[in-house]
Amino acid sequence: MAITKCFVILCVAIAATHGFALGPTQIRFHLFTRNNPTQSQNLLPTPGSIATSSFQIMSPTIISIHDHGDNVSGNFNAYVQRAHLGADDVNFVAVDWSIGASTTYAFSLSNTPQVGAVVAQFVNVLQNSFGYDVGRVRIVGVGLGAHAAGIAARRITGTVPHIVALDPALLGWTHHPEILNRDDAGIVEVLHTSPGYYGYDFPLGDIDFYANGGLQPYCGNDVACSNALAYIYYAESITAESENGQRFVGTACENYESAVQSVCTGERDVIFGGSAVKTGGSGIYWFATNNQEPFARG
Repeated sequence: MAITKCFVILCVAIAATHGFALGPTQIRFHLFTRNNPTQSQNLLPTPGSIATSSFQIMSPTIISIHDHGDNVSGNFNAYVQRAHLGADDVNFVAVDWSIGASTTYAFSLSNTPQVGAVVAQFVNVLQNSFGYDVGRVRIVGVGLGAHAAGIAARRITGTVPHIVALDPALLGWTHHPEILNRDDAGIVEVLHTSPGYYGYDFPLGDIDFYANGGLQPYCGNDVACSNALAYIYYAESITAESENGQRFVGTACENYESAVQSVCTGERDVIFGGSAVKTGGSGIYWFATNNQEPFARG
């Protein structure tokens, strides 16, 4: 088993060096606002494209980056976009890199750094051409998109205040030079819902939450389901604020092992997700969920 696993990781690493250059129209930006919540405006990372759009210079911006095998109209964006636009008047910019995220996982892995670079280009154009404040940007990524979020943030001029990394991908990232890390933004908040399976196992951010310790009880042994619950939990954390719902309250853990064994006994003093920008806090946290919606227990 160990030999097989190492062989798979080696194959992915080799394949990851053989991506192809994504052209300027192959990574697209879809702008949603409260004025156009269902029909996006297509953007390019150029001043002319942004100037003729309904992008709101004075509003916060949420940038979402999907995973391998997904696209801009998938469930990830559907959940997260609806939650954010329901909570606040934001620019919701969904990154569509489905051409680079198609076919094999190794192909998608190889293209992930390019996605981060183009997202950074987009934000830098906002700053340089329109005076947009980078302090109003949050980047939300799932799977490979979580690592792309980190790559983008470290290439953006200035400091992105908040990254939310939802079940960051494991395969191909253990020794990847551009892996998500806590220095990528003011606060890097990570949620693990399939650690050691699809999702990265060890902590990566300032604040790492381990929901239920491992695979999610709602999903049984369905790893894909546990991975998807990362963005479902996140969306619920946003809508709970406006609907007076329960929060995902984390219990502090002594270390990674106590988090995955669900034996944490520290303070319950950090809340996962939500629309407010986190300005401090660090450590490893665990929370349990209900086995059906709403998932948060408070």
